[in-house]
Amino acid sequence: MKAGSGVVDARPVLGAAAILANTALVPIIGVSVKMLAAEGVASVEVLAGRGALTFALLLPLLVFARHRRAVRTTDLRAHLVHVAFAVSTMACIYYALRSLPLVTVTAVNFTTPIFTVLLAGLLFGDRIAPLGWAALMIGFIGTLIVLRPEATGVGLDVILLITGSVLAAGMNIAVRRMPAHSTNYAVVFYFSFACAVVFGLAGAGSATLPTPTEAMWFLILSATAIGVHTFLAVAYRYASSVLVGALDYGRIIGAAVLGWIFFGEVPDVFDAAGIALIIFSGAIVLRLSTRDAPPRTTA
Repeated sequence: MKAGSGVVDARPVLGAAAILANTALVPIIGVSVKMLAAEGVASVEVLAGRGALTFALLLPLLVFARHRRAVRTTDLRAHLVHVAFAVSTMACIYYALRSLPLVTVTAVNFTTPIFTVLLAGLLFGDRIAPLGWAALMIGFIGTLIVLRPEATGVGLDVILLITGSVLAAGMNIAVRRMPAHSTNYAVVFYFSFACAVVFGLAGAGSATLPTPTEAMWFLILSATAIGVHTFLAVAYRYASSVLVGALDYGRIIGAAVLGWIFFGEVPDVFDAAGIALIIFSGAIVLRLSTRDAPPRTTA
C-alpha cells in the first residue's frame, strides 16, 4: 500500500505472478529438449532451431521504435560477453538434458547462485563471508547426492551439467554488469541471433527438415524461451530478489511432475535429500546477498 494514499501497490503481486509463471514454463523447455532428443534430433540442431525460431519470433517486434533504438544503441561489447557465456551454458545444459532426468538437471541448476558468489569473489574481490563458504559446501554435498557419481567415473553429461551451472553464473554476472540502457529485448535479441548463427554454422552439415512432431516441439521450445525471458524481466523489475529467488525454487516441483508424466522419472529419497541441501544452500546465499546489498535510494 502506498503511504498515505490508501491505494494498494499491485507491483509486488505482479512480480510474484510473473516468477510463478516462469517456474511453470522453465520445465517445459526441458521437456521440449528431451522430446526432440527422443526424436533423434542432435543437440546442435536443437540449439540452432531454438535460436532461429526465437529470433524469428522477435523480429516482428522491431516495428516498435523503442526496440529498434535499443538494438541500435546498445553496448555491443557487454552483449558479446553475455552471449559468450549464455551460448556456452545452453550447449552444456541441452546436452545434459538428453540423458539425465529432468529433475536432476533442474536441481543442479540451482547451484548457479552459489557459483555466482564464488566467481564474484574470485574475479572482483567480493568478500565471501564464512556462512557463504558453508553454503558452498552444503550445495556441493547436495549436488553429489543428486548426481551420485559412480566409482567408475563421472560421465560427460554430468561434467557438462556442472560446467553449465558455472557458466550460467558468469552469464548472471554479465547481465548484472550490463549498462542500464540495454533493455531486456536487446538482451534476448542478440542472444537469439548468436544462437542461430553459432549453432546454425556448427550443425549446417547435418541439418534436415523437421518432421511435424519435431516442428511442434521446436515451436513450443522457442515460444516458451521467450516467455521465460519476459516473465523473468517483469519479476525482477517489480518483486524483491528474495521473493523471486524463493518462488523460483518451485521449478523443482514442475520438473518432477513433468519428468514423471512424460518420461516416467521418479525421484528417490536420495534425490529429495540432495535437492533439499541445494535449496538450503541457495537460501543462505539469497539471505547473504540481501543483507550485504547497498540500501536503495530514491531520486
